[in-house]
Parts: sequence; structure tokens; C-alpha cells
Amino acid sequence: MDIIDDFDSNKKEIINYIKKYGFCREHNYWFFYNQQTNYAKIYFFRLADSGLFLIRYKSGIWEIIGDAMGKEEKRLDLFKYILDYILLKKKDKKIFLFVPEKFYNGINNFLRKTDKYRITGEPIIYFTPVFNMKKWDENLQGNTWKKLRNVKNRFLKSNNVEFIPSREVDKKKLNDVVHRWKRSRPKLEKNYYIQMYLNFIKNNFEGTDITRSVVVDGEPCTITAGWKIPNNKNYYSAIGLYNYKYDSLGEMANIDDLTQIKNKKFLWADFGDSTESLLQFKKKFNPEKIYKTYWFHIVKK
Repeated sequence: MDIIDDFDSNKKEIINYIKKYGFCREHNYWFFYNQQTNYAKIYFFRLADSGLFLIRYKSGIWEIIGDAMGKEEKRLDLFKYILDYILLKKKDKKIFLFVPEKFYNGINNFLRKTDKYRITGEPIIYFTPVFNMKKWDENLQGNTWKKLRNVKNRFLKSNNVEFIPSREVDKKKLNDVVHRWKRSRPKLEKNYYIQMYLNFIKNNFEGTDITRSVVVDGEPCTITAGWKIPNNKNYYSAIGLYNYKYDSLGEMANIDDLTQIKNKKFLWADFGDSTESLLQFKKKFNPEKIYKTYWFHIVKK
């Protein structure tokens, strides 16, 4: 098993691997690269025909986000090697996973048969809405889109609004959107990826295909950004933030985001993991389907 921990020197190799074997929304070099901090280091574990990204924190906790790459029948084999390496060889504390349902089911079936590892407690389930771009009406015509159409019309009538690429916005102003978004989130909800958002801004959104900001009276108020999911015509809207300064900013940002995604000829748009309350907001845009992701920890028995 190869373990790559220098992403700068191996950038081209890792990106080429993703192009060949990637298939899910997290399979993006910059998604992991931008999560590096002084307390978090990224790794790429690889066998001949499977690969998986991990993050190790100084606390001794490792993190897996998304699915493994490569041949489906080999992905679980790689995962078993990784468990042995982290929990037995390195004797680190535990592994946190945030993975799609199919990968979770494979992991869970394996853990039921082994006497070495176990899941701690019941997994927390998140929900991801997926939008059919053939059904998205950028003009919001008809009864289906009446509520959103009214929201958009009221907002445009009441404010001086521009929609521009986030890459064209001053980085400090974009950072302000991130920090105001964080402060406005409910205290009981964890705000993941804050440093990743700031690093995407710092790195001029490299690795993304669409970046957009809603600018109201000259002030950037939102950030949406994402990328093409490898080896299909689907899109992951990875970043969706707004500063809560105006009512309906979330609706305006998502209307614009979906329209841009459709204009780029993507077939499906993945709008990321959601709690039940956030899912209700995203349902305003009429997702075609919803899938589950599982949040849990694995430790040595």
C-alpha cells in the first residue's frame, strides 16, 4: 500500500488518478488540499487499483469523507488495510467517516464479521438532494415555480442586484461572507469546512468549474462554487454560503447556481449533505431524488 502525504509534489499524479478512477462528488484534489491546516494533514492511500483520501488531525483522529476510488470490488480491501494501518500499526485513536450509504453498508457488513473493530454508537444520517437539470426552469414559469418566482421578483425589485463570478470579487470581502455566515449559523449546528472555504478563496477557487456571488448594492453577499464530478455529467455544488444580511439571499443564490449549472449542460446537480431542517429549505427547488450519507466513528475493539 502506497501512502502519499506530499500533495504538492504529487499533484499531477493524484489528479490523473482522480481523472481515471474518480466517480463521486468528493473526488477532487482541491477539496482535500484546501482542508490542510496546522493541525490537519491530508493523505492519499493507494493500492494498484483503488485509492482513498484521508485527513489526520494532531489529536490522533483520522477522517474519511466520501467513497474510495478504483475497482468496486477492491475498495473495501483498501479500507481494511487502512484500518489495520491506523488502529493497529499506528495505534491512533479512531477514524471518523462521512460516507455514502453504499460504502457504509459495505463497511458495516465487514465490521459485523470482524473481532478487531467496531462502530461507536448509532450513525447520524444526513440527506442530499439531487436536482434534474432537464426539469429546472431558469425562468421559473408556471405553478411549480410560482413561490420562487415571487421571491426572486420581490428581491430584484427591492434591491440593486448583480450576479458575478466569485473569482472577480475582492478576497477580503469573500472572507467576510464566510465569517458572517459562520456567526449566523445556529449554535447547535457544527460548521464544517470553514478553513476549506477560506483556502478556496485564497487559491482563487482553483479546482472549481463555477463560482458565483450575489452582489447587493455593491456588497458581495453570497458564495456558491462547485465542480464536475469525475467521469459523468453531474455537478457538485460544494460551497453555498451567504451573510444573512437580506431575506431570501439563500433562494437567490441557489436559483442562480442551478441556472448556471444547467447552462453548463450538466445533467444532475448534487447539493450536499443536509440536516432535516436544511433539507426542507433545499426542497423549495424541487429535487428529483434524495440520498443518504452516514456520519460515524470506528475504533479498535
